[in-house]
Amino acid sequence: MRSGSSFYSNMTSSPLASRQSTSMHSSTINRPKTAIVIPGRSECDRLHQLEHEPTRRHNFENHLPLKRAKPPPWQRMLESPLVPFQTGPGYILTRSKSKFHVTIKDEFFDQTSEDARKKSYADPERDSLIGQLQQQISDLTLYLEEERLNHKQTKQKAEEFLKDRLEQVNSLHQEQVRDLEADHEDKMKKEIQRLNDQHKEVQTTLEKQISKLVKEIEFLQGAFESYKSTLHSESIDKLKAKEDELRLKLEEEKQQALHDLKTKYIQERNQERTQTAKEHKKAIDAIRQENKKEMDGLLKRFSNAAADLEKLKKTTAELEETKAELAEVKASYESACQQLNTNASLLTDAKIRLNEFEERFQEKVALVDDKYRHRLEELLTQNAELKRMFVQKCEDLYNEKTQSEQRTQQKLKSAKEVMETLIKSKQRANVSVILGGPPYVITERKHRPSSAPGTKWETQTAHLGAGNLVSKTRHHEFVSPDIVMEMNPETEVLRAELFSSPQNVSR
Repeated sequence: MRSGSSFYSNMTSSPLASRQSTSMHSSTINRPKTAIVIPGRSECDRLHQLEHEPTRRHNFENHLPLKRAKPPPWQRMLESPLVPFQTGPGYILTRSKSKFHVTIKDEFFDQTSEDARKKSYADPERDSLIGQLQQQISDLTLYLEEERLNHKQTKQKAEEFLKDRLEQVNSLHQEQVRDLEADHEDKMKKEIQRLNDQHKEVQTTLEKQISKLVKEIEFLQGAFESYKSTLHSESIDKLKAKEDELRLKLEEEKQQALHDLKTKYIQERNQERTQTAKEHKKAIDAIRQENKKEMDGLLKRFSNAAADLEKLKKTTAELEETKAELAEVKASYESACQQLNTNASLLTDAKIRLNEFEERFQEKVALVDDKYRHRLEELLTQNAELKRMFVQKCEDLYNEKTQSEQRTQQKLKSAKEVMETLIKSKQRANVSVILGGPPYVITERKHRPSSAPGTKWETQTAHLGAGNLVSKTRHHEFVSPDIVMEMNPETEVLRAELFSSPQNVSR
């Protein structure tokens, strides 16, 4: 058994289906005159009447695939099973919802006597019609091959024309890019020169203001230091004079108090001494009387004994010596007691003076503080006012410096934004060349102001108007200008970032 090819639902895509449809509608199809091959002419005579050269298209190619791709495995699981049908002798039709399969057997090719009999009674008109249709198919095939050859030649000519046109557009584009680069370099140089001049002017004015403020601060500082030194020296002198005066007065009062205490103590000691002397004299008189009585009794008792007399004399002499020694001891004792009393009185006087000095010193210091407190408050107020003025001057100087730096930063930032806007506008102004599009029209160069846009409205206008120009290709290098900003490292950093941005953008 022989298996034939599968027929799908779209039967018109295969050549066999097209032949069958042609044979079914043979009464309405006539052979076109343009399909006749004319010697020495490679095109159809109606081709230029129907289509122009730039808009010719390959209308005779079959864009559908001749073979259907195999469905994925998951689609096979979703399809319904095939159902066979016996449609005629020699072949079997098997179909599902989306597929048709025909199986041709050997019986189909083995003609029976009935088939031969039917063939003998074939219609000659049908055979002639089939021959005409086959001839038309061959003519259409020849015409198709001729159109394919003509389309290939037309395509080559169009490619050559487009290449020439592209070279011409590129040359014009390069010229306009060079012009834009020259204009941009001139504007950059002018803008940099203007910024340098403004920077120098601002720097000179700021230096003048700073020098003026520094001089004022130095003058105020000197005046403040001189006033401070004079005030300090005056206050020290006054305090020293007042301390000396108080010290002298305190010494006088102390000496007077010591003299009064000393006099009082001496009087008391003299009274005690006189009283002690009287008592001592009474005791000595009593002892003398007792000794005299004893001596008289002894003399009476021992009057007859010379030895006793001598002993008595010796005893008397010893007694006198003992009395002398006793007197000396009493004198030394009295002097020691007197010295002790003197030292005790001096110590008591010193303690009293120290206590009085401490008490009166606090009072005197309080009096001096009360006396000079108002003056010190005034001096402190003046000092605070001078400090406030000094701080105010410093704040004014700092605010002026900050404002100048902010103005400089704002100008640099605006210049940087303008330069970045110009660079982005040049980069965005690219020409999209479409093959087979409208003819290229050379537009006049737009008039640009000499200075770059400074405001937001001018920047937006420049950005929107930049799209009408022919764009330039992106450059990988950007030549920095020769002018160097001086006297400000922040300006150097900003300029380096500004000139490095086109490279980063292009990369």
